[in-house]
Amino acid sequence: MRRSLGFVVDHPRRDLPGAATFAHAAASRGCDTYLIPMYEQGTDVPLLPLDALVVNYARPANTDLVKTYTSEGLPVFVLDTEGGILTETGTNTPERLGSLLKERGFDQTLAGYFFWGSRLRDAFSGRSGLPDDKLVVTGCPRFDYASSRWRAALTHPRRDFVLMNASFPLVNPLFATDTATEQAAVVSAGWDAQYISALTREITEAFVQFKLTTGRLARDLPGQTFLVRPHPFENHETYEREFAGLPNVVVDGAGSVLNVIANSTCLVHLNCSTAVEAVMLDKLPISLEFLNTPRMLGHAPLPSRISQHATSYEELADMVSRPREYAAKFPFVERYRDSIHPWFHANDGAAAERVVDAILARIGPRTAPTSVTRSLSASRTSLRLSQRMQSLAANVFGSLATGTIRARMKAVRREKFFSARDVSQPLDGLCAVEGSATPHVTHARHPWSGVPLATVAVRCRK
Repeated sequence: MRRSLGFVVDHPRRDLPGAATFAHAAASRGCDTYLIPMYEQGTDVPLLPLDALVVNYARPANTDLVKTYTSEGLPVFVLDTEGGILTETGTNTPERLGSLLKERGFDQTLAGYFFWGSRLRDAFSGRSGLPDDKLVVTGCPRFDYASSRWRAALTHPRRDFVLMNASFPLVNPLFATDTATEQAAVVSAGWDAQYISALTREITEAFVQFKLTTGRLARDLPGQTFLVRPHPFENHETYEREFAGLPNVVVDGAGSVLNVIANSTCLVHLNCSTAVEAVMLDKLPISLEFLNTPRMLGHAPLPSRISQHATSYEELADMVSRPREYAAKFPFVERYRDSIHPWFHANDGAAAERVVDAILARIGPRTAPTSVTRSLSASRTSLRLSQRMQSLAANVFGSLATGTIRARMKAVRREKFFSARDVSQPLDGLCAVEGSATPHVTHARHPWSGVPLATVAVRCRK
């Protein structure tokens, strides 16, 4: 019997390429894949003929959903979308994350947990409540493109630019109305309020200095193009206003960051996790250490640790002027082996295959039925009247139609919505590199009415 695997996609700009490698690996094993937008999962999952589901995290926000899915016999696995860059203190330490899984009751529901690297897996062992055979190191599929196996798929319309990767969502939020709201959300997730307040003050100053530094570089090096890429959860308009008068500065957050890094000369950042991708792709990562603070560094230590340090503006300007000379002396292999591998596993292009194989080895015959009733309740035990009406509309008109309308009305939903065409593009690139036929990509259909769903079905041609 052909297997059908579901995969919840959190942020398409960041996660859709990895979802595509997952679907590609599944298709090569004769399986169909359903790529499910995160905000539509409650209505769509019950309507899909799934043998297993991969969710993007295990946190309070989706506890109710996961319990509903598993109560109907659907095996649920976690492939965390943020499992490689963690803190040394607070809620996001490896050990605390492992303990939280058990405290929230996920140890009673999950069929397995997939880790980017061994460091986090070891922290979960003995703390999470899950037996060790359910804790599997796979790597993260979205980084498969950085391997020599798939790197040819990383195309981009620009080349030879200095990439200035911004990472200031706490003080320049896209989805929150202001910094205070964003701070409150972080505190509600378990962080100490005083710590976050102090961290916010330091990041606010660093944000100002990052913009000033970028502008100064652009003026001092007018023949060099600088591409400013906002974090996926940042307001890009802030940067567009800041650099409107500089012709050699481009603000562009589109597409996968791997494509952008692969076609740059170097990456400039401040405590940004994309330093990892830069090392994977043999591109020089430059850390703005003259803007760093001990608190910010402790919050995310790995990016600085693996980067070339610019301790002054003058050093920075020299590095971006001669990136290839600095890269020739940079210890890419040693940095990956010593600091990155424990968190991200092997850079071999096979993470998606490991995830699919681990799922197939752990599931039995399909037992979860499709259910319009559960879809009408959005897979939750309690719903507001407005949510019930939304679920009803999604079943009557199709979640593709209702999701499209809601995406046009609200920025947070617009950023997290994707189409069949968005899935086809990375799949076409993977299949072109491999020389194989692209799977059939279309929107899934409602089992009763046949109206199109927001979920994208990738069906094996075998």
